Amino acid sequence: MPTSPLTFVSQTCAFSVGTSQSWTNGRCSHDYRLNKAIAHELDTDKDIASYRLICQATNDAIDADNKSFWRAKFREKFALKEGSSNSSLQGLYQNRAKQLRRGTGYGFFRGHKKRELDVIEVLRDLIIETFQGPFEIDEYDRPFCKNQTCLINFVLNSKILLNNRRAPQPSRGEPAHVNPMLAAIKLMCSHFLFELEGAKHDVFAIEESQRAVYLSTNAAPMYQGLNLTDVNMEWVLHCLNFFRHHMMNEEVDTLFENMNALSVTQKPSAWREPLRRGAYPLGKHWKGTYAYLDAKEVVKIRKLHPDQVGAEFFVDKNVEEGKIQSLELDFVQDGHRLRWPTVFEDRLRSLRDTTTPPVKTQGRSKPKMVTEDPKLKNIQFVGHGNDLDDDFNAIGWLNPLPPQAGIPGWQRITFMKHFMDDFDQVDRDNLWAYEGVVLPGGRIILGRWWFASDPVDFNNDYNGPFILWAVDPEPELTDDSEDEEVSC
Repeated sequence: MPTSPLTFVSQTCAFSVGTSQSWTNGRCSHDYRLNKAIAHELDTDKDIASYRLICQATNDAIDADNKSFWRAKFREKFALKEGSSNSSLQGLYQNRAKQLRRGTGYGFFRGHKKRELDVIEVLRDLIIETFQGPFEIDEYDRPFCKNQTCLINFVLNSKILLNNRRAPQPSRGEPAHVNPMLAAIKLMCSHFLFELEGAKHDVFAIEESQRAVYLSTNAAPMYQGLNLTDVNMEWVLHCLNFFRHHMMNEEVDTLFENMNALSVTQKPSAWREPLRRGAYPLGKHWKGTYAYLDAKEVVKIRKLHPDQVGAEFFVDKNVEEGKIQSLELDFVQDGHRLRWPTVFEDRLRSLRDTTTPPVKTQGRSKPKMVTEDPKLKNIQFVGHGNDLDDDFNAIGWLNPLPPQAGIPGWQRITFMKHFMDDFDQVDRDNLWAYEGVVLPGGRIILGRWWFASDPVDFNNDYNGPFILWAVDPEPELTDDSEDEEVSC
């Protein structure tokens, strides 16, 4: 029968005392250094707590010496936030351990309950503080941080993403919408989903996500607020769930086989550097896909009453065929600006200010432009790829966004996907506008496309969802074989 942690450490302590030592008033007098060495070998937080309670000597081994034990323990598990005292690290470590342990039993359906919010705040801090200090390199030469390991373990052990049931009806007084902070945390934790071996990716209420991603732009705007700088987290989460359903569920028989065939470095992956505010160039190499319905189906799915959602089956095209595309992006540097057609700006509104909050004046608010900080300036890019065996080009912009739910690093991306006609001119009858959200870290983009050859009525635009993810450059194939000599 397994020995409990408390019994184990008690026996260890008693053994270390030996026959010549004794217990006096609940205190053992054996070597302090041995106690501390034992404490550092304990694997779980529960064992540490148990060991600390055995006697005054074991308590001193953990809490004495200016609480240096807690700094060492914190650095073992988390990225160290510089400038923190040992006492503050003790409190931070203990709170994180408690919340992460408790959080494995919560549903995280909407994230409004106090106990869920306590866990969400810990997860947010882990995300914000990634790569603060030394980091490690994995077997694929990719940087990773201890905080990311904690996040992965929480995803595997909790219900925050790998839930096993549909969300229940809101309880009395509970808002029906998803807390934007919870949605932001789910989006960030979703970076890890695509490399989890053996995980069961049940996406419940997929029919609700399917309807959401085909709603008109005005019915489900991607950006909200006075300056259109607040990300509509719930819509973006619907978009993520929609594609996760197709990409990770073998039973759906759409994108799973092709996703499964990709090498690890060609699948969506986690961010590899500290999160930073402002606009910053992204990687060059991307993969992705999009989905669409026929125009009549789009009209039909939008008219469905919420109670009717799921009553009729709609087949998402493009993903149904398992299509994954490649795209290369090149970002303009040193303030150089490429030609940006007026019709592109008219359709996309790429150059609107996304960084400056309004300044209060008497009776009204007006934006105050701030352009001195280079991180707050828009970045232009061009791209090229292949769709339905036709080469296409793209030109667009990255706009910096303020922190969302306390997390920095979000960007707005817009670009016009276009094809060239027989005279090597832009085919104005085949324009497709893309608007999306770059998740912090710059490795995943989720968003909406729409047909943009004609002036757009955003109450009735023909649109659909897309996803892009950054990948490592694939090694060039070389032929190292040598001609063999043939002897006669």
